[in-house]
Amino acid sequence: MNNLLTGVCNNIEQNIDKILLWKNSFEAVTNNDDVILVAYNPTGPDIKALEKHNIRYQGIRENSNETVNNMRLLPMADFLEDNKQYYNKVLYTDVFDVAFLKDPFLKITDEADIFVAGEGVLHREEPWNTDVMNKCFPSYTQPTKDQEVYCSGVIAGDIEVLSKYLRQMNTECLTSKKGHDIEDQAAMNIVIYKDIFAVKKFNLTDNWCIHMAVAGPTQFFEAWGFGDRIKQRYGLVPRWQDYDIVHQFNRTPEIHKILTKLYA
Repeated sequence: MNNLLTGVCNNIEQNIDKILLWKNSFEAVTNNDDVILVAYNPTGPDIKALEKHNIRYQGIRENSNETVNNMRLLPMADFLEDNKQYYNKVLYTDVFDVAFLKDPFLKITDEADIFVAGEGVLHREEPWNTDVMNKCFPSYTQPTKDQEVYCSGVIAGDIEVLSKYLRQMNTECLTSKKGHDIEDQAAMNIVIYKDIFAVKKFNLTDNWCIHMAVAGPTQFFEAWGFGDRIKQRYGLVPRWQDYDIVHQFNRTPEIHKILTKLYA
């Protein structure tokens, strides 16, 4: 079986260059694996753009007041369930800010069912994640404060288990106090805390995925002290070039320009 890269996005026509960077960079480092975009409420121009660039897609229609980050969980879970006979391993990512430098599936082994990547800092060290947890899931603020932050923008694993994993994240979101418009990452970290699934937690020394908003180089890397904490914890200053997956590259204009020139 081939492996599968997938993700959910809307506003496709106006973001087609970002989608192409995601797709083209993956195809440049993998061998015959598939890419299928889950298109959220695609318009006629969206579909034309996808077909023009030979991007395989599955359209979904949803009436929701939720942000894409929150509403995508169940449609993606359904999509994975519908395709479990065709794929074994799947990588589910954000689309507009993910690029690939090496084959990400080489480290997706049978040692676990789900694979996630840490940001390099703990919840109590990172203001944004702490704020979301406080506003949406306050009962978990203290239990997760010493847990590393794992980013919901890149998740991999067994396709059938990942479908169940996303459903569990959605179940957590249903309990949210709705204090923030992005809940899926906090929900994922709660699922990890509950230890429901066999999860492999990559850290920055594994060189699988770097989440650049925290791990740098961005303005927060130095100003919020992330660089010092990561160096003390892992003994390194992360270099985006060393990772299989580069997430949130658009937070740094120079790196965004390099990757766009290569792949978009």
